[in-house]
Amino acid sequence: MSRAAVRRNVHFLDGENDEILGFWQNGSVSWSQIAEWMHITITLPSVEYGVFRCLESGDPENPVTNHGPSISLSGNNNAVNPGYYLVLSANGEPLDIPITEESAIPRSVSRSFSNPDPRIAAFRQRVRERDDCCVVTGILADGEYDAFKAAHIFPLAHLDLWRSGQWGQRIEDDFHDIGDSKIHSIQNGILLTQNAHTLFDKYKIAIDPDDNFKIISFVKDRFGFDGRYMIRSNYPQHHQPLRSLLKYHFRMAVLCNMKARGPEYDWDEDIPPGMDPVAEISNSEKGKLRFELVMAERLNHLVV
Repeated sequence: MSRAAVRRNVHFLDGENDEILGFWQNGSVSWSQIAEWMHITITLPSVEYGVFRCLESGDPENPVTNHGPSISLSGNNNAVNPGYYLVLSANGEPLDIPITEESAIPRSVSRSFSNPDPRIAAFRQRVRERDDCCVVTGILADGEYDAFKAAHIFPLAHLDLWRSGQWGQRIEDDFHDIGDSKIHSIQNGILLTQNAHTLFDKYKIAIDPDDNFKIISFVKDRFGFDGRYMIRSNYPQHHQPLRSLLKYHFRMAVLCNMKARGPEYDWDEDIPPGMDPVAEISNSEKGKLRFELVMAERLNHLVV
């Protein structure tokens, strides 16, 4: 019997009583959404497995012999209750449940440039003008942006993946100076408060465009983000955040948070004043990867 070391209140177990998936339910996640999340994380066709409620009180010891009937997932808009669940064959027998090896692309919290490239400055200004509020909380900036960030949906540090995925070909933005890659298009940006920006960059919140742009918090929601809906401006479609980019970020958030090990890149971003940020990052957990991401972000803003 193994359990994930991350904090969760919904746990999915296999026939060996090992935790294979899980998340923190703040109240807005339905069973139909779980069907989609399992489609992302489980490599079996959905007809080959089912989900069953564990009947033992607390952390179960013999869930295979103590579970309820199969729970209908598709089209089931009932909220998932916290607790333990089994993933078994469709007829309730133990089954090897293969979990995808795909991982979320690593990203660190992006930081403002003191002397930004003109394209970044234009990106920031255009996102501010379009949204003028945090699209998660609805808090108005009203022209004062000290507590707001114009965030890239697809991270600048992964310009190589942006290009290999041909994301620029999906951008319809007609602005005259967004560069050849188009990663600084207004369609790759949203305005967020500082708190929302940090959680968005760390995959702890995400926006589901397939559920009317609902915001999901994958961790305990201390800011009231979960279950809200993204604020959308009345700008034309070719200046709106690109749906497929939000969908990609949401997929990464599911991969990051649902799998048994939990988030792979949950780094402490609080660097105290007076500390050397390069040294702090380099000496942290997975410091080499973090350092490479920070450097890639800073270099890529010059070449896009």
